[in-house]
Amino acid sequence: MLAPAAFAQESLADEGLHFGARAGVEHDSNVLRTSSGQVSDTAWTAGVGLRYDKQFSLQHLHANIDWDTWRYNSHSELNFNTLNYDAGWDWSITPRFHGTVEADRHQYREVTTDPTGVNRIGRRTERNELAEAGFGVSGPFRVLAGVSHYKAESTEPGSWDGSPDITFAQAGVGYEASSGSTVNFRYKRGHGSYNDPTFASFVALDSDFRDTEEELTARWLLTGKTTLDGRIAHVQRRHSSAPQLDFSGMAGSAHANWNITAKTRLVGGYEHDISASGLPTGGHVDSDRFFISPVWQATYKTSFNLRWDHTRRQWKDVPGGTFSAGREDTVQSLQAGVDWNALRTITVSGYVRNERMSSTLNGGYHANVFGVAARANF
Repeated sequence: MLAPAAFAQESLADEGLHFGARAGVEHDSNVLRTSSGQVSDTAWTAGVGLRYDKQFSLQHLHANIDWDTWRYNSHSELNFNTLNYDAGWDWSITPRFHGTVEADRHQYREVTTDPTGVNRIGRRTERNELAEAGFGVSGPFRVLAGVSHYKAESTEPGSWDGSPDITFAQAGVGYEASSGSTVNFRYKRGHGSYNDPTFASFVALDSDFRDTEEELTARWLLTGKTTLDGRIAHVQRRHSSAPQLDFSGMAGSAHANWNITAKTRLVGGYEHDISASGLPTGGHVDSDRFFISPVWQATYKTSFNLRWDHTRRQWKDVPGGTFSAGREDTVQSLQAGVDWNALRTITVSGYVRNERMSSTLNGGYHANVFGVAARANF
């Protein structure tokens, strides 16, 4: 579960540099995420953050950086820190020649299951970096070229995707309507390897691979209140010295952001991904995720929010008799929260969340989480 941000992520009315700080407490009914014999614990949290947003003529710089720490009363082995950021430079030399340089890092607590069927708590870190340029060739049409990088790491061995590290070169074409709606096609060719220590135990296994993707993305500004984002791609991964790790298939997503009224907003979406199984014996994982999050601004100072998140992972083409053969995991969470602007710069939040996981490997787990936090923005 992602650690709460150090301060509000909503767009601020004014540009420039802003600082934030937060402190809170969270109680978890099943802090070890066990199938039976659950134990509870309380964590104290604190964090700081920075936000920067500035337009310089044709250049736009933006950054969100958050650092958080979690400290548990009874289970100090679960203590952790997170550093999350999202930064970018939208550059332009002329109206026809422009591009972006951006990077993001998301670190969060995750639950993994080892070959004995025991759930273990670790931290997962995902990073993305992109540098891309576009040149307008005729009216709304443009050509695209760039490089990108993706890396995933887990503190626990046996991560579900093998913790890949991939660097891509990419090229494509795009169309940008006067309304701001866009359609882009990219061909991506990458080289990568797996970082999970499970692969290192197989001395003779070379986990390097080639990754090829044909990707179509679109953003449709349906109305002034509604934005739709879509992606569909074909992914093919080939391993020259370990063909049992090869896989290919479709991936895609659809997201909607709808400002229903001046006081209500709805964000939702669906994502389908295909990845490595995390097993040196081969196979792949199909992941399907649904989420929906309505927000109601009840008064000038008080808003209510709800979020439902459902993810299902299926291990396919895994050799019979090996760990995760026929495996299926389902993780679901439902959270309700309230935010109260006690002062112009102080927001107090409360939330309650129910988490459930079911797996063919064990009895899964369920947990109830309660929390309250205060956030200051300057």
